[in-house]
Amino acid sequence: MANFWVGTLRVILRNARTLIEGQASSPVRDIFIEKGRVVETSAPTAADVDLEGRLVLPALVNAHDHLDFSSFPALGRPPYPSVYAWADDVAGGVNDASAQQALAVPEVDRLFLGGVRNLLAGATSVIHHNPFHRSLARDDFPVHVLERYQFAHSPGLTTRLRKTYRSTDRRIPWFVHVAEGVDDRCRTELGALVEANVLRHNTVIVHGIAFDEADAARLAEAEACVVWCPESNRHLYGATTPIALLRAAGVRIGLGSDSPASGVRDPLSNLAAARREGLLSDAELIDLATRASAEVARLPLGGTSPGAPADLIVVPSLERLLAGERAAIELVVRAGRLAFGRSEWLPAAAAITVDGEPRRLEPSVAARVAGLLRRYPQVRRATWLAGVDVTA
Repeated sequence: MANFWVGTLRVILRNARTLIEGQASSPVRDIFIEKGRVVETSAPTAADVDLEGRLVLPALVNAHDHLDFSSFPALGRPPYPSVYAWADDVAGGVNDASAQQALAVPEVDRLFLGGVRNLLAGATSVIHHNPFHRSLARDDFPVHVLERYQFAHSPGLTTRLRKTYRSTDRRIPWFVHVAEGVDDRCRTELGALVEANVLRHNTVIVHGIAFDEADAARLAEAEACVVWCPESNRHLYGATTPIALLRAAGVRIGLGSDSPASGVRDPLSNLAAARREGLLSDAELIDLATRASAEVARLPLGGTSPGAPADLIVVPSLERLLAGERAAIELVVRAGRLAFGRSEWLPAAAAITVDGEPRRLEPSVAARVAGLLRRYPQVRRATWLAGVDVTA
């Protein structure tokens, strides 16, 4: 069977609506795509999709994930005061067997499943907060993963924090979990970055739940960024990052899903969790999950204007998208190719079902997922696979 992923390079999305100031545009327009980018016009092509007035917007950008944890169920017995208490509890045996079974899946396959998890949720660009693996750079990996980055786990679990920070180039971000919890230890962690002289313009802090007004001022002065993970935060710690405080100080914010191990389904359910916090308008939430996250994470952002990368999603309404419905993802265009979507729009792809809705996925991707689920049935315990049926 031909590899659909590397197939048609010309696509026309007919009768599409786009966002203008947070609202669906009217009238409809056609979007022409060639060689991975939106263009002014295009020659006729077999990939001619009539969207019948559906909404096209940039694909989601996931500014924080652990792709290699995609085989994990939710771990622990929350709530916890900090990430350190959570880690100690899991390591102490509360979920040790589940963790070992999840780790029995080879790393390259766990990473691949993490890519699929993001794709089905409408995210095409992802930050992986662990060492970069060569498989992430393959052309057939389901999503784009940033290659040039540095990271540390956290001040409490990284013994030589300074050694992990190797560049002052603002184009190369340095990611670190900081203040992931609500106890006194978390409240003092930003000071560890200051002491190590690693609170800088390319520092990207993940979580920041325990930050206060003084921390917000420090972050703004350093031009550092923060990645907000509301679904994970609420599940594990019963609290989340003081987003209003950080935004008021001028700190740039991105949105990250974290992993299934922390009780998160995927980037789309995390977007719904952000909405439930009631801090941002719908237009601000879409901007946060796309443009702002791309800026914080140094990841590419799709768009519908000529010249923009053709990383796009098609949805019937913003309401269903912001409610976290995977069934609302009716088409994902990744690097100009139809990667996942409605059956009638991807007839050459493999049939799958997502939350009761028939969908199609690139055949080699679907076949690999199906094979992994047969070989490692324990993966089915990961929350993101509930409702996913791959028949390839």
